[in-house]
Amino acid sequence: VQHLFNCRPESTVYNEELIVGDSLPSTVPPVIFLLSISRGVALAFLRQLVFPWRNMFLSRYLIATALLGGCLLQLSAGQALRHPDGDNVMLAVRNQSMPEELGRGRIAKILERYYVDGLGGRENWDAVESLRVVGELTLEEGELELQAFQKKPNFIKIIISNSPRSSLVLSYDGETAWQQASNAEAPVRMTEVEARRFIHSSVFGNHLLFPFQEGKTIELIDTVPIEGVICHHIRVSLDSEFQVDYYIDIRTYREVKVVNTDLQSGFETAINYEDYHVEMGVPIATSVTSFEDGRQVSMLKLNEVRFNTGVMPWMFSMPK
Repeated sequence: VQHLFNCRPESTVYNEELIVGDSLPSTVPPVIFLLSISRGVALAFLRQLVFPWRNMFLSRYLIATALLGGCLLQLSAGQALRHPDGDNVMLAVRNQSMPEELGRGRIAKILERYYVDGLGGRENWDAVESLRVVGELTLEEGELELQAFQKKPNFIKIIISNSPRSSLVLSYDGETAWQQASNAEAPVRMTEVEARRFIHSSVFGNHLLFPFQEGKTIELIDTVPIEGVICHHIRVSLDSEFQVDYYIDIRTYREVKVVNTDLQSGFETAINYEDYHVEMGVPIATSVTSFEDGRQVSMLKLNEVRFNTGVMPWMFSMPK
């Protein structure tokens, strides 16, 4: 339950035996987590295992959780969320995923409603500690099986495979982002560029949570029609140089679309969310479709979604 999103590759390296460059970012459907997966990694993996005669070229990230993007509009165009205490927000408030006091204005009212209807409310959200999902990732070139684990606050592990003996693992344990192919003797750390993007996607939930966190600005841009649905357009700007535009249905307050922009490269992708199911009171999108330049590049169908299944921190650590 996370998201898919593409990032422009930088210094991706491949050899004949192991994919060590491209990686795939996380996680989680909309509303909560979109499973972020890298189309580039998945595609490279598929080609290496199923089409070994084809040459490998640079690939692009396809992330899922959860997440992202937008157009470069001026921040002054919308109404920014502001706490009643201004810049003197207490640390305890900054560390709250869904603060009870969000201030005044439309953006505060919309966020409050979104937390209740779009994410299941504070009580249900606080009861969730971890997530496990199983699904099928469909690309133009073929299908892959996907399994992902996530744990608060930002632990994530994704496994993609096309057979029991052929798989690729991508993981982040809160400190180190790493990956390992089934034919590799040992795991390797992601490159700096890969790790930056993967870590960005590792957040449990999405960037509308923890609204008063340092380095984050949330603003209401407008109310617009998207995919035949009238939506609130909310933009999150992060000091990590990522921008995330959320389009939230004004009736259900569930995410319809998320557009992600990596401001360092300008690369942008769009993700559509459909077929919501409710698990432990939390809405989850089980169908996640990713587009690049208006063209569909992947679809993720979740067959199994489970919360609090005994996911432990050691499961995300890089093997020694």
